[in-house]
Amino acid sequence: MYATGPSSHAETYSTTEVVRLSGLSTQSLRWYEDQGLIDSGAEDGAGDRIYNPVHLRWLKFLNHLRSTGMSLTDLRRYVELNREGDRTLAARRELLEAHRDHLRSQVDGYAATLRYLDWRIGFYREREAVLAQSRAR
Repeated sequence: MYATGPSSHAETYSTTEVVRLSGLSTQSLRWYEDQGLIDSGAEDGAGDRIYNPVHLRWLKFLNHLRSTGMSLTDLRRYVELNREGDRTLAARRELLEAHRDHLRSQVDGYAATLRYLDWRIGFYREREAVLAQSRAR
């Protein structure tokens, strides 16, 4: 982290620092920029990009959405709405609610699958124990 100037108190981060702090690769960071999901970092005097804490928060949030399967179309729509300001609060909330509902249905499906797998694993363990006992006789 370094300051943007001698009298500046704003935190800024190099590309390397953003990659380290966010856990994203440099390619992923560029992908978010290329897709228009985050604003490109400003350039310092040496031509290196510099980012601020807002970039990091956005990356963390958008990466959560992306990792849970939100479509690129919906990600772009959310970012667009956010850039339009407070008049889009309801639309942003609705988009996130729809995504949350989709995730909940997936979680329910995974929970049912886990219960079935637990049952199947238990069945195999019991069967293995029976076979081990019959071999021991």
